[in-house]
Amino acid sequence: MISLLLLTLLAGEVDGPGVPQLVLAHKGSVVVVSLWATWCDPCVKEFPWLMDLARDRKDVTFLSVSIDDPDARVALETFVKDHKPPFPVYARKPGKDEEFIDGVDKAWKGSVPTLLIYGKDGKRALILEGEHTRADLEKALASVSP
Repeated sequence: MISLLLLTLLAGEVDGPGVPQLVLAHKGSVVVVSLWATWCDPCVKEFPWLMDLARDRKDVTFLSVSIDDPDARVALETFVKDHKPPFPVYARKPGKDEEFIDGVDKAWKGSVPTLLIYGKDGKRALILEGEHTRADLEKALASVSP
C-alpha cells in the first residue's frame, strides 16, 4: 500500500546524481530545486510561498526533493497530500548522506532548506542555503533570468 501511495503522491525517488539529471531534462528553462525535509521548520515555513511562486512564475520550473529518511516516508506523503504542490516532489533514495550531497552538487553543504537555481543552460547559477523569503528567491531569479 505504501508503494502505491508513493507512486500517486510523489514523483518518484532520486539519488544525488539523479538531481542534476532532473534539471537537465528541463534545459532551456530556469529551474529551482528545493531541498528540504518535513522535520525542518524553516523548510515547512517556506513551502507555501514556494507553491505560490511556482503558480505565479510559469516561466520557471520548480522541482522539490525531500531528504527525509525513508523511515519517515509516511510523514512526507501526508505532507504532500495535505499541501498539493504544483510541482513534482521527489523522495531521496536510501543511501549514504555524503554520496547524496556530493551527487547533488559538491558546493552544497547538505543543509536544508536549500534552493539551487539553474540557468536555462542547465548550469547551477546560485545556491541559497538556509531560510529565505519569496523576495530573496525572486531577486535571485531576476539575476539569472534575462
